[in-house]
Amino acid sequence: MLSEKELETLRNKLAEYEGEIPHMYLDSKGLVTVGVGNLITSVQAAQALSFINKAGEPATADEIKADYDSVKQQQGNRIASFYKPFTKLVMTQEGMDELTNKHIDTFYKEIKKIFSEFDDFPSAAKLALLDLIFNLGMTNLKNKWPNLNKAVNAKNWTDAALASKRRAPVSDARNKYVKDLFEKAASLA
Repeated sequence: MLSEKELETLRNKLAEYEGEIPHMYLDSKGLVTVGVGNLITSVQAAQALSFINKAGEPATADEIKADYDSVKQQQGNRIASFYKPFTKLVMTQEGMDELTNKHIDTFYKEIKKIFSEFDDFPSAAKLALLDLIFNLGMTNLKNKWPNLNKAVNAKNWTDAALASKRRAPVSDARNKYVKDLFEKAASLA
């Protein structure tokens, strides 16, 4: 289980590195996204979210579909603000927070499937791993990062730090943040 301090740190860092965008946009892979890097897999998934229109009213299914389709037709890999003129809806802060918390809960459950001793890891290592799974996804983290997994399972946080670097579009600052977290965990061991 994560402490309130860990949850607050995680939420703040995810917002810092993913951005907190209230309108739909395309991420670096050209996938429709909203809030704090939350993937929207389909029109139906978008329609389940709490968007509001410019009048401050809950958006209709048709309004949400129109925004989704409009954004989906644009060129990918642009800054999020590029997509704002193609949207008419936004998520409320409450809606974005709820969505982020739901994703954190999902990723927490998934990370425990990969690392059964996760709850016993140092706080810094937990934060590093949650940042990684949020960015990479469970399948990718589990199957495509063997050196990192080996280091984490051995609780060798120094090796985990060395194996944690992601490629662009992940920023150098975000990679340094995760590396520093693993190094902090190593210093406490």
